[in-house]
Amino acid sequence: MFSDFRGFIEYLNHSGEVLTVKEKLAVKYEIPAAIEQISTRDGHVALFNNAHGYPHIAIVGNLFGKKSRLAEALGVKEGDLAETYSSRRHKLIEPSIMDNGPVKENIITGKIDILKILPVLTHHARDVGPYFTSAVVVAKDPQTGIRGMGIHRVLVREPDKLGIFLNSPPLSIFLDKAEKKGQPLEIAIVLGMEPAAFLSSIIWVPEGTDKFAIAGALIQRSIQLVKCESLDLEVPANAEFVLEGRVLPHERLPEGPFGESTGYYLTYDNPIAEINVITHRNNPIYHALMPFTCEEDVLFDFAWKMENRSVLIDSIQGMKDLRLRFVGLITVAQVEKKNDEDGKRVINELMMCGIPNKVIIVVDEDVDIYNDTDIWWALATRFQPDRDLIVKRDMPGLSIDPSTEQEESSTGSSVLVTKTAKIGLDATKPLSEREKFERINIPPHVMKRVDAILQSYLSHRR
Repeated sequence: MFSDFRGFIEYLNHSGEVLTVKEKLAVKYEIPAAIEQISTRDGHVALFNNAHGYPHIAIVGNLFGKKSRLAEALGVKEGDLAETYSSRRHKLIEPSIMDNGPVKENIITGKIDILKILPVLTHHARDVGPYFTSAVVVAKDPQTGIRGMGIHRVLVREPDKLGIFLNSPPLSIFLDKAEKKGQPLEIAIVLGMEPAAFLSSIIWVPEGTDKFAIAGALIQRSIQLVKCESLDLEVPANAEFVLEGRVLPHERLPEGPFGESTGYYLTYDNPIAEINVITHRNNPIYHALMPFTCEEDVLFDFAWKMENRSVLIDSIQGMKDLRLRFVGLITVAQVEKKNDEDGKRVINELMMCGIPNKVIIVVDEDVDIYNDTDIWWALATRFQPDRDLIVKRDMPGLSIDPSTEQEESSTGSSVLVTKTAKIGLDATKPLSEREKFERINIPPHVMKRVDAILQSYLSHRR
C-alpha cells in the first residue's frame, strides 16, 4: 500500500498503466481535452510533465478511471474490494499528528497568487474560469470541533480568492453554524492525498465520523497528519498541495458557469473564500479530475456502494447487486425474483433509500449490470411501459441536476432543498414465462475451449 500520492503513480507507471504525454499543452482546455480522450479511448492514467507555464509541476488525470485501480490503491484484488472494505471499515485507526512533513517543504505566505503556484485547469468551453475538481476541502464543526471533509468544486476568482460550492454535508452544515455565529469557516484545500485518504474523503459516512480514521482502517495503519500553518486544522503530511484559508460569512457571488458532473453548465450563488497560505512539496504533482467522465462514475459508485452496499443488499430482499451511474442519477439493480412483484418492490425501496437517483432500472440475474448493452437489451425485451413503469413526484433530488426544482428549507437553513420526480422501470421477466425469456447462449464448454485458443491470438495484438 502507498504512503503518498506520487508513490501510487510510480507503481502504476511500472505496471504499464500510465500514458505520459511529453508535448507542451496548455492548462486551459488542452490538458482537460487530452484527459477526456485518454479516458474514453483506453482508460490509462494520463500524466503530463510539460504543462505550459508550469515546467516543474506534473499533472495527472484519470487516476481512478478503472475499478481495478481502486483495489490496487488499497492493496487488494478487485474481486475482494467490497469484502475487504466491509471487514476493515469499522476497525478505525485514528490519524497521528507529526511535527513536520513533505507538504511543508515549501511555505508561501504574504501576497498569494494561486495561479502562479498551481496549474489549475479550465475544463470546458463555457467554464467561467479555472476550477479545482479533485480538491478535498477539510474543515471542523464550529460547535463540536469534529473534523469533516469532502470534494467540492472550487473556482479561482482572484489571485487569493475562491468561489466554493458548499451545498452538501458536512461542510454545508459547518458553514451554516459558522454564519449563525457571524464567523468565518476555516478550510484547508488539499490536493494529491495518499490514495486511501482520497478515497475515504468521498465516501458517505454518518455525521461525526473522521474519514482519516476510516482511511487508516482501510490500509491498517495510521494516516500521518500535520498542523496547518495558519489554521486549527490538520492535513495529510504527504499531500502535494495545501491551500489554507477562510470562507467569509454571509457573502455570496455568482459562481459559474461550470461544466458539472451531470454534463451541463451550472451557476450558483456561492460563498467566497480567502487564501492566505499555500504549502507544497518539492516538484509537486497536481491531481486533476475531469468532470463528466467514466472516472467520476467509478468514484461515485465506490463512494456510495462501499459504505451502503451491504446495508442495502441486506435490507432489500432479493437484491443481488447495484450499479450507480451519472453520480447516482441512474441506478441499476440486479434482483433474484421469487414472486412477480419483487421487481416493483425493489424499485420502491430504492426510491426511498437515500441514493440521489432519478431513474431506477431493475433486471434479472442473467443480466450483467456493468454491461450497458445488456441493460438496454433487458429494457428492450422485458419491459412494457403500461405494466412495468412506476413514477413518484416530489422526491429528494440532486442539486447539480438542472432538471430539478430548488426551494428554501422549511427549517430556516441557508441550504436549498432539491426536489425531483423519480421513475422506475421493471425490466425483469415474468416468473410464469421464464422459458419464453430464456437467453440464447453458446454451450459453456465450447466457450471455454474457444476462449483458451483465442488467448494467444489476442495477446499478440496488444
